[in-house]
Amino acid sequence: MTEVVIVIIIIAILVALGFGLIGMVKGGKQGSDKMFKSLVTRVSLSVFLFLLVMFAGYMGWIKPNVNMVDAPVTQVPMQK
Repeated sequence: MTEVVIVIIIIAILVALGFGLIGMVKGGKQGSDKMFKSLVTRVSLSVFLFLLVMFAGYMGWIKPNVNMVDAPVTQVPMQK
């Protein structure tokens, strides 16, 4: 469930980015206002997404990737 919410927030961030592009292309006062609102929305959603991921990791709702590949450890014989 948490993964679905994360994906929805990422899609919302991309939609806000698209609205900012439309405002940039439109230009003028109205376009500038649209770009500013888009920027505020993107920053707010990004901060919320970061906090959500941190909280979900803390609560155990999401698990980190544990498939780590370590280099093989070779033992060197002791010198006398």
